[in-house]
Amino acid sequence: MLHVIEGAGVLLLLSVFFAYVLAPALPPIRRRVRVGRRRRPISDAAAIILIYFVLFVPGAFLWRMSEPAVKHWVAVTAPRSIDRLFAGGGEPPGTRLLAHVPMPDGLRASLLRGTARAGAALERSTRGTLEEIITASRYAGWLAVAPIIAFLLLTAAPAFQRSALRVLPRGHLQWRGEEYLRDVNSALAGYVRAQAAASVIVGVACVAGFLLLGVPSAISLGVLAGILELVPALGPVTVLLIAISPGQHVVGIVAFLALLRIVQDYVVYPRLVRSGMHLSTFAVIVTVWIGAVVAQAPGVILAIPVAGFLSVSIRHWREYREIERLLAAAPPESSDPAQQEVHVDAR
Repeated sequence: MLHVIEGAGVLLLLSVFFAYVLAPALPPIRRRVRVGRRRRPISDAAAIILIYFVLFVPGAFLWRMSEPAVKHWVAVTAPRSIDRLFAGGGEPPGTRLLAHVPMPDGLRASLLRGTARAGAALERSTRGTLEEIITASRYAGWLAVAPIIAFLLLTAAPAFQRSALRVLPRGHLQWRGEEYLRDVNSALAGYVRAQAAASVIVGVACVAGFLLLGVPSAISLGVLAGILELVPALGPVTVLLIAISPGQHVVGIVAFLALLRIVQDYVVYPRLVRSGMHLSTFAVIVTVWIGAVVAQAPGVILAIPVAGFLSVSIRHWREYREIERLLAAAPPESSDPAQQEVHVDAR
């Protein structure tokens, strides 16, 4: 049951992400594409269908061509790459490096133990992520639901929001509901902007790093790394497995991607999320770690949006309770006309 909830949450988040990506493209398309004698702009629904046609018809054709290669990579190439990367025979590179650095024996032993533990943790994480990729690939067909949900969000959400607000009593409660929905929308939009910016940064960094390392197809791999950055938990390990699969520059690639992940996950990405969703850097890091502990890859994907939603909800609840307290403490207005007349004469 928990896996079903996690999957539904990830699917809904992908739908919201896709909707926010499509939303800025709708007004320009409606201005340029007009129909009828009066040259009226097309509706939002027609604009979305046009975008889907342009995106998914070529995408479906490319998928039909590349599907066997992708399935072979997931089932065969990626596991072999992991086995080659973490092969038990031979001395680890860190051991050879530390052997030539002058230092006390106690310090060298501590560093070697730390290197061994870090390598074991990286192997567990990589193998676990690969298992999640293989498991997720069985349900890849459900991704077709995301564009449908995004279509419904873009076409039906505004009318639903107006209807929901009309149900609320007039006054500060209705105003509070409108402000709450606006802030939730702003938080989710900030998350989408942060993910898009992180994708561009990682893509540019990987193109530059792979070119310097002399990795084959460096530009293609860098662009792929930027695209896969949109999937926070699975994307980085997928890039690692693809980059090392030819068996060249393995140590350099692992070191570069490990350094990139440290800088990206603990310096760049928290700052992007902080500016977009008004969460502190420490809160972002802790939230991602909690999501990873609770639900592994789905938890990492859902952690930041859920934290932003809860932050907005708690803030509005506190403000609502404060307004209710002030209204309850305010003296009631008199409805007696005689008392009102006396009050006016006194002034």
